[in-house]
Amino acid sequence: MKHMYCKIVICYFILVFFIPTNVNSQSMINKYWRPYFWFVGVNAGISQTALSNPSTSTTPGIDLTKKNSFLVSVEAGYLLSKYYGISTGLGFSPYFTQLSLNQYSNTFNTIDSENETYERRIVGNNIKENQRIYFLEIPVMLNFFLPMFKTNGFYLQTGLNMSMPIIKTYSSTGIYSYSGYYPAYNVTLNDIPYEGFKSNIDCKDEGDLRIKRINPELVAVGGYYFYPDPRVKMSLGLFYKRMLTDISDYSKGQPFHLSIEENQIRSLMEGSEKTTANSVGIMISLRYFIK
Repeated sequence: MKHMYCKIVICYFILVFFIPTNVNSQSMINKYWRPYFWFVGVNAGISQTALSNPSTSTTPGIDLTKKNSFLVSVEAGYLLSKYYGISTGLGFSPYFTQLSLNQYSNTFNTIDSENETYERRIVGNNIKENQRIYFLEIPVMLNFFLPMFKTNGFYLQTGLNMSMPIIKTYSSTGIYSYSGYYPAYNVTLNDIPYEGFKSNIDCKDEGDLRIKRINPELVAVGGYYFYPDPRVKMSLGLFYKRMLTDISDYSKGQPFHLSIEENQIRSLMEGSEKTTANSVGIMISLRYFIK
């Protein structure tokens, strides 16, 4: 993860270094004196994303691995002056994460097919879950600029995204063992087909995640901009995004059983008390000024 951050920062400074900056001649300043206020633009970038599902008493020891992703967006805005402006648009931003759980164990009382009460025991190991959420985003952004010359300088964008999930899935794998303890007979049943009492079963399952329809997300982008033409503005920046609230729409406070039977695995998000998301990366932007 740290290597990914270092690569992003190094790429950013390399690209900034190679963007022309010697545009402070009098001819260039005169060329760009006329202001253009309305603009449209496109943005694209690469990122590293995470969906945080904190461990609970039923699923302790969850490890999170961030995954590489991307983002694209279109925007429109208005510059109130050469120092600040406003913008909005429409974006598409996937979040990917892998969760790992080395060991899992659980017990609960239930009734079998012959109406006998018993304690069902589940043990799992090498559990891995991949979560994928694709968000459609509507940003409301404030834009701030620090001109160095008429044609280049530094910028900061900050604001909120209204993030709406359009695809939200998970897939899970693990090795599970299922057994049953019958207190009336003081016997434990395992490795028999009855009630699915099997050992060391390689289980797989997938399904949809329950995500809230609208999720507010903090956004901050900062970097360097350059005008190669009076109507065209290019920029390169680093960005950070973070959901401000719990994005999970699962009911809280209910008993959670990761798996009850073979090839039936619930998402770890369902057993988490709170789920958040964040993303960090590098973004390239192109704006065209209309008038």
